Amino acid sequence: MKNVEKYLSRIGLDREDKPALPLDRATLALLMAGQSRCIAFENIDIVLKKTISMSPSDVEKKLVDDQRGGYCWEQNTLLRMALEELGYKVMPVMCRVRWGQADDSDCEGPNTPFDHLALIVRIQTPPDGKSNCFLADVGFAGTNSIHPINLGIGDEQQDFPEGLFRVVPSKHDDFHVIELRVVKKKNTDPEVDEQEQEWRPLYEWREESAPWVDQECSNWYSCTYPTHLFTTSFFICKLVSTGDGDERHHISNDQYVIRKGYGVDKEVITEQIKERERLMYLVVEVFGINLDGVETEGIDRFLS
Repeated sequence: MKNVEKYLSRIGLDREDKPALPLDRATLALLMAGQSRCIAFENIDIVLKKTISMSPSDVEKKLVDDQRGGYCWEQNTLLRMALEELGYKVMPVMCRVRWGQADDSDCEGPNTPFDHLALIVRIQTPPDGKSNCFLADVGFAGTNSIHPINLGIGDEQQDFPEGLFRVVPSKHDDFHVIELRVVKKKNTDPEVDEQEQEWRPLYEWREESAPWVDQECSNWYSCTYPTHLFTTSFFICKLVSTGDGDERHHISNDQYVIRKGYGVDKEVITEQIKERERLMYLVVEVFGINLDGVETEGIDRFLS
């Protein structure tokens, strides 16, 4: 990374306020939360028919210098660069997305490709010097935790503001899968307190470092394949802090969604975006995406 100080300022962590950044879980969580709150997840360039560059200099320029956002390949590449510059040991891992996908237990092989990038961060814990590994991901918009997921506690559930998570063995050999506890069917009977819930998989990975060439190929597939989710849909997501905690703000095609809380108590506010002017206002003012110098013709093609 060319300028880690500028990155820290971009995510709201000026060194003058916090000169010492120990290489521990607390700092990792601080970086993940800061990037999630300050740099929006977005696929605007893909919507505008552009190919996404994973070159470290291009990623840093776009997300830091130009104050744009990016999707998983850019977001987690930026986080990896910053973590390594600060001194963390980081392993990028290729992931098969399972969220919203049909179960492939009875298939001859997986039914999803490696089209997501996540990070495994190794942290040494004094005074015994033992190390723990954590899953770090700021690029799985909408359902991921902005906190590091402990990979050293087996299948124990981990409680975060975004919900309950756990890591378990995948149905595919040598893979691990991260799962989120969700309401399967909301109970409408006011006299019944319990809701039917289940664990749903987000994505799965093997504990092996992803070669750069494989990352580039999967990124190219994700931003160019004609029927891929990112080439056929418009996404923006950002964590917005309020006095009552964080809210998840999304744009999905022509829907602007605000999600407060999680589980049975979550509140969801939805607005249909009908005009380009409203879309552009949300992109710039709510999601904080700088579009100066960006030719935006076609950005509204997913509106009704």
